[in-house]
Amino acid sequence: MDMTNILKVDLTPVQIILSFLLSFALSFIWATVYRKTHSGIAYTRSFYLTLLLISPIVAMVMMAIGSNVALSLGLVGALSIIRFRTVIKDTKDMTFLFLGIGVGLCCGANAWIVAIIGTAMISLLTIVMSKIGSKTSSADYIMIFRSEHKEPWEKLKPEAQSLIAWKQLRGATDVNQGKDFEYTYSIRLAHKASPESIVGAMSNGVVRNVTIITPENHLEI
Repeated sequence: MDMTNILKVDLTPVQIILSFLLSFALSFIWATVYRKTHSGIAYTRSFYLTLLLISPIVAMVMMAIGSNVALSLGLVGALSIIRFRTVIKDTKDMTFLFLGIGVGLCCGANAWIVAIIGTAMISLLTIVMSKIGSKTSSADYIMIFRSEHKEPWEKLKPEAQSLIAWKQLRGATDVNQGKDFEYTYSIRLAHKASPESIVGAMSNGVVRNVTIITPENHLEI
């Protein structure tokens, strides 16, 4: 077997460098969109670095394979050894990763115009959808408090009630033989309301020991 035919790459050094630079530039833009539009408390730094590196790596693989059948079969055998055990909790993160792979495929196949237009359009669409979503929805929280009243919400001032757009009782516990109760609610904040403002408004004697907890899916750090 002639090894020169297997290792032959039908690309000039300039094309290879441009493909690498373009894939990294587009992956940087896409990773920045992920960081800016992430809805949690803090974006996952390891996933951010993955978005930066996945496109150049895929582009390198595509340029190495080209139209060579022997290398493509060898790649399939090599990838079958690797096991990815990391679980991606958010399906949106999978979408970001998939576009990063797509950018690498386009750059490695010299379909540069497809990679540029696709990244620009999808990035713009993601930013617009993120802005619209931030205005029309708010994150859900878990609120725990204690009160001597069996119907504490009716005793709260209207100003405090207006800070919560939606609520649902999750649990109620008698902690002192009918004299004191602990309530657990799922709540959704009203527009421009913050957990700090809710804690301050509700701590007025009717309820006490107010605690607001962020669900696990908003605590990625």
